[in-house]
Order: sequence, then C-alpha cells, then structure tokens
Amino acid sequence: MIKYLTNFFPPLALAPIRLVMATALLLPVVLYKQGYARPSRSSMLAIIGVATFSIFLHQLALSWGVAMTSSTHASLILALNPLLTTVLASYLMKEPFTRAKILGIFFGFSGVALVVSGVSRGSSSVIGDIAMFIATITFVVGSLFVKKSTTVLSPLIVTAYSHTVASIGLLVTGYFVNPVWSYTGAFEPIPLAVLLFSSLVNTALGALWWNMGIQRVGAATASLFLNGSPVTGVFAAAFFLGEELYWAHYAALVLVILGVSLGTGLIGSKQSVAHR
Repeated sequence: MIKYLTNFFPPLALAPIRLVMATALLLPVVLYKQGYARPSRSSMLAIIGVATFSIFLHQLALSWGVAMTSSTHASLILALNPLLTTVLASYLMKEPFTRAKILGIFFGFSGVALVVSGVSRGSSSVIGDIAMFIATITFVVGSLFVKKSTTVLSPLIVTAYSHTVASIGLLVTGYFVNPVWSYTGAFEPIPLAVLLFSSLVNTALGALWWNMGIQRVGAATASLFLNGSPVTGVFAAAFFLGEELYWAHYAALVLVILGVSLGTGLIGSKQSVAHR
C-alpha cells in the first residue's frame, strides 16, 4: 500500500499524513478508555524511544525506501527483522547467543546480499535497499523500547503517545522538506481509500496490536510472527503491482526464512551451546 501511495504523495509527506491520521484515531480512544495518563520520566523516555526509532526514523526510511526500490526487495530486507531482534536481545537482554543464531545471521544476510546484488531486474536501487535496511534496524531498536515501556504502561497508552510525539516530528520534517504534499489524483476515491485503510488499520491498529503482542511475549518471540511478511510481500507485489519474480527472489526468500528460523530458534531449538 505504501508503494502504491508514493505515486500520489512524496515519501516525506506520506509518512506524516499517515501518522497524523493514525494519531487522530488513537488519542480519542485512549482518552475515552483510560483517561489522561501522565507517565513517569523514565516511562516517557521509553515512549520517546519508541516514537523516535519505531515510528519517526522507521517511517522516514520506510517511505523513502519503498519509493526507491521494488516492493519485492523491500519485503525481503524487512524479513531480517526477527533475526536482528533476536541478535540485539541477546546482547541487551543477556539471552544466549547460540550456534543456531550464528548460522541464522549467515543465511539471513546471504539472502539479502543475493537480492540486492543486482541479479534481479526491476525498479530497485542500492540506495533504496539501504533505506529499507535502516528501516528494519530502527524498528528492531524501537521494539526493545516497546517492551520496556509496556512493562509499566498499557500498550494503548504507549501506542497513542508515541504516535503523537512521532507525528509532530514528522510534520515538522515534512514542512521543511516538501515543496508539495500531494500529486495529481491523490484525492480520488481509490487513493483516498487506500490511504485511510493504511493509516487507520495498518498503522494505528497494527501498531496497537503489535505492542500488545510485545508486552505479552517479548520482542524476540513476537518477531517470529513477522516470518510471514516476506512471503506475503513478495507475492503481493507480483500480484497487485505487477512486479516480476526471478530465481534470485525465490533463492533469497528461502535463505532469509531459513536464517530467521535458525536465528530465532524456530528450528534447531535444541541447540544449547551458547557463545558470547
């Protein structure tokens, strides 16, 4: 949907528009359900961490990346999210770093290297792929802040407040960067419907449900459910956007999913030797 919407909105205009619309849904809900909550200083710093990494930087890199590379490449690079989450959690949360995780890193990055090596054709670019990798890293770091903040606050409060902070930052950035905020046809029924769905469902409710999941099972375990993203993204890009699939995409997809599965313990979970 973001790839489609970049035909009607500049990337650095699309991100604040989507976030402001999502915030317009989340804030009234949190005020109605829980009233005005004043987080402690440490909780507010964690919420700012969520806003900065999971939303502000992630949305900027994501909007820019999908505009400059193919949806296929974008989906495969985002598929590294579970692997990177597990790796960071190993260092920051003192979880064991096993041989399976080392193999996962090897296979995961091999898949990404294959898909960005220029083997495939299409509307991809190295700069766009790098932006997508930055989007992945920032989301992973933000997920760790989500886990920290939701230990003392409800996911609804964390989601609403972090979106509010990020929306302000994105609006200010967009004000200085965008000479125009929309292209021809942006306010026709179909683009508007896609924008509304992307903002209210994918962004607002999606973020809320994601944060609820992280609160309950942790960032690393929640990230396992992103394993379906590359499969959905690659074939959705081919079906909806007409992007072609080549052998490199299938090979990279297998490598990334294998790497993620090994790195997060989905397979090879009996591996017990830890390396520090």
